[in-house]
Amino acid sequence: MLALKNLSTGFPKSNLLLHENINLDLSPGSLILLIGPNGIGKSVLLKTLCGLQPTKAGNVLVNQSDIHQTPAERRASLTSILLATPPSIDQMSVYDVVVSGRQRFLNGWRNPSTDDEKAVVDAMQKTGITPVANANFGSLSDGVKQKVMLARCLAQDSAVILLDEPLAFLDYPSRIHFLELLKVLAKSESKIIVYSSHDLQLSLNYCDHVLALTQQQWQFFQSPSSVNIPDIFPNP
Repeated sequence: MLALKNLSTGFPKSNLLLHENINLDLSPGSLILLIGPNGIGKSVLLKTLCGLQPTKAGNVLVNQSDIHQTPAERRASLTSILLATPPSIDQMSVYDVVVSGRQRFLNGWRNPSTDDEKAVVDAMQKTGITPVANANFGSLSDGVKQKVMLARCLAQDSAVILLDEPLAFLDYPSRIHFLELLKVLAKSESKIIVYSSHDLQLSLNYCDHVLALTQQQWQFFQSPSSVNIPDIFPNP
């Protein structure tokens, strides 16, 4: 369960408020699309949900644990995030990148156990990256890198997976495959998956719910068919 209680987002140090009093209860098995104009605060919200960005007010609860009052090791079991731009990692194999998602299980960086290896192999199979397991991560296209980072999130085995513009570097067929994969993973793994995207025409066909951000306002739609796009993206 992901619960947002009177959540306000922004930048506390500069006293900039983006959105306030967000109250939501999201259940496992849900794929939630996050939409809104450029610069509206989608990335800030995603980073706030995983603890990378402090709240202005309110709480983010995953399985009743407050993300912002939870030690990092415990937090890793609650949320994982795939950022918009793939990380700059050179001289590291795809397999090792995915293994790094198991860090919370690898106390003192011990060698991966049988369970760790099984989780990594399973995550790579589900995301279709097994053929490049031994490839140098830095040599991959940005689209394949995003699939590797999704596999890393799966290996991490967090209750909530957050993705910031995961479709940005994918061609059209790969976008369809990626969304189908997210839909299946949300259901089969009982995950809560929240992802942002500007590819509305495609994304609205796959998501279960929609969270829309506008200027200091937010709306939650139980059904994608209820979204009126001009209300979210008014003409300039």
